[in-house]
Parts: sequence; structure tokens; C-alpha cells
Amino acid sequence: MEGATTLSTSTTWTNLQSLDLSGNSIGERGAPTLSHNTTWTSLQTLNLSNSGFGDEEATALSKNTTWTHLQELQLGGNKIGAEGATALSQNTTWTNLQSLDLGSNSISNKGAASLKKNHAWPKNIQIRYELF
Repeated sequence: MEGATTLSTSTTWTNLQSLDLSGNSIGERGAPTLSHNTTWTSLQTLNLSNSGFGDEEATALSKNTTWTHLQELQLGGNKIGAEGATALSQNTTWTNLQSLDLGSNSISNKGAASLKKNHAWPKNIQIRYELF
């Protein structure tokens, strides 16, 4: 968590395009701190797979308005359910998002349905999830 906080407050990576923090146990406090980052305006790929967070953290991520160039978001292998999927589906800032991976989470029919309703994302977006 401390590492995620340090990363998120860094103002030196203004040209950062890709960040892979998969498998780093960012957890419940780390993911929200990343979502508050306002420096990574060029971020295109963010991998937070297997990072140990759930609905609250996905909700925090969904509120980010800085990552306008985000094209790929990998959140597989976490504990995200319908609530987190619904929150992610309400983000209207990520208009360049081409791929959203929510595989190996607990997305229900409700969560899946909400993901398909985002009209700000490109029509050809690839969304990966399994229903449980």
C-alpha cells in the first residue's frame, strides 16, 4: 500500500504510458490512492490484476478523470462484484478504453449488464468477465 501511495503522488512521471502493478497486493488502500493521481495524463495501459481489491476499490478507480487516454485496464483476479462493475460502467472519462479485463472476479448478470450500458466507451470495446 505504501508503494502505491508513493507512486500515486509522484509528479515526475508526466509521460507515463504504461503501468503494470499486477500481483503486488495493492489492496484496499492502495487502489484508491492510485485513482487520485492527476499527473498520468498520458496513461494508456494500467494493469492491476491480482492486486487484492474489490468493489470499493473499483469504485474509487472509476472516479478517476485524469486518465483520458486510457486504452487498456486489467483488473482480473481481484474481488470485484456487481457493485464494482456498475461503478466502472459509470465512468465517462475513459472514452479511449478499448479493453477492460475483469476476468476471475465475481461479476454477476447485473454487473455484466451495466458494463454494456456505458455509451462513452467505444462501441467495439472488448470486455472480459465471467459470470458467477
